[in-house]
Amino acid sequence: MRAWIVTVFALLMGTPALAAAPDTDSIKAILGAARDAWHAPGIAAAVVRDDKVFYLGGVGVRELGDDAPVTANTLFPIGSCTKAFTATALAVLVDDGKADWDDPVRKHLPGFRLDDPLADRDVRLRDLLCHRIGLARHDLLWYRAPWSIEESVRRMAYLERSTSFRSTFEYNNLAYLAAGLSIAAIAKQPWHEFVHERLFKPLKMNHVVFTSGEARKAPDHASPHGHGGGKVIAIPWYNDDKQIRASGSIKASVSDLSHWLRFQLAGGKFDGERVVSANALEETHTGQKTVEKMSAAARAAEAIQVNYGLGWYISEYRGHGILEHGGAVDGFRARIVLVPREKLGLVVLTNLEDMEIVNAAGNNLLDHLLGLEKKDWNAFFTEEHKKTETARRDRLEKRRRERVRGTKPKREYEAYAGTYCEPAYGTVKVRLDDEKLILKWSSFEFPLEHFHYETFLPQPRKERLPEALREATILFEMDEGPDITSLRFLGRTFRREKVPNGREK
Repeated sequence: MRAWIVTVFALLMGTPALAAAPDTDSIKAILGAARDAWHAPGIAAAVVRDDKVFYLGGVGVRELGDDAPVTANTLFPIGSCTKAFTATALAVLVDDGKADWDDPVRKHLPGFRLDDPLADRDVRLRDLLCHRIGLARHDLLWYRAPWSIEESVRRMAYLERSTSFRSTFEYNNLAYLAAGLSIAAIAKQPWHEFVHERLFKPLKMNHVVFTSGEARKAPDHASPHGHGGGKVIAIPWYNDDKQIRASGSIKASVSDLSHWLRFQLAGGKFDGERVVSANALEETHTGQKTVEKMSAAARAAEAIQVNYGLGWYISEYRGHGILEHGGAVDGFRARIVLVPREKLGLVVLTNLEDMEIVNAAGNNLLDHLLGLEKKDWNAFFTEEHKKTETARRDRLEKRRRERVRGTKPKREYEAYAGTYCEPAYGTVKVRLDDEKLILKWSSFEFPLEHFHYETFLPQPRKERLPEALREATILFEMDEGPDITSLRFLGRTFRREKVPNGREK
């Protein structure tokens, strides 16, 4: 009789009755099914409900060819799930009275500049944290960059706006690099030291690290995997030992992240102790900017609208309000989801580079934990993955069809060798080596293959290049005379340097 009354009361209150006591075997089966569907080496997960850890564990192995299992304590990079930590770190400083969400960025970073006059004059810390500064991603300004974080942020001043200031949601990691430097300036200590001292310590997240070097020294860590030759293979770590990023450098286990879930769901408390005020934390959970382009996954999850808070996406999952964020680092993917009304949270980590793994596993877990009708999310995301791959192949096929065959460069290869510069993207060096042109930019170096006329393409070789470089074109441009004066690359025009005699270098 009592159970019937509770069920009716839940229906009258408009809250769906949750699945009764979901069992850990079912959770492990969901993880195993995702691992099998995507051929992932391993997956780890944590589930928290009502301030208690309900599930901690993993399936599979840390590295292919090794029997060492994924455990609750296995370290994985969590990529952009780091952003919520950065926003929460600023919440701590707001509580301390040292900062305000709407402080001008230049109050703390006097040298910070943007090309758009309006944004340059009025950009605030809040704008950095909710992706509305009017800049496209430009991720290659930090990804594998040999220069410092400070230099990446300095170069933002030379990037033309892609949309008007505060008008459009444009995800931007560079903005979070600037936010991290701002936090460091306010706290008078590096961003990662502040996060460790004011968040990790009180949350008893004792094994979290910030660099790949530290992670690889841990006795229990996963290794990155990607795709090669039609199969899953181990790939090199993303080396960020000299590049600690407020946008995505944290490496953690599901055990440590279960504390983060509890803290977030408890309104800023952990084990009864206040770490950040409820008001300051709630600001990070509040929508700041509408995400105009809703993904197919959000529509399939019956989202009405997607907003971005401060380090969190805010939307609906089949009638339940959620906060979530994904993370991607070479060879790893992560996803953290909060369902505040049900006091439910989960994290899923994997050591394979497909985001669909954690999206499918997370959704299947939500269906199970919330007592919803099952959907085959592995099948759904498999289809989405196929669409992405088909679109990529279609782009390359279109380029192949448009190639004008039988053309040759106007000049001998030696004439194209030289140094080319651009204010934001820096220096490109082109040299002639064994009758091939070799392009070097940032930390990347690759041969060029003639495509048609003055256009060249990166020539495939063993080094894994990011997609933006794999699909790039390099167009050399000439003046009225015989000299090569510039090259177009990554959407930028690099001007050729001149040697003292006035000739192109």
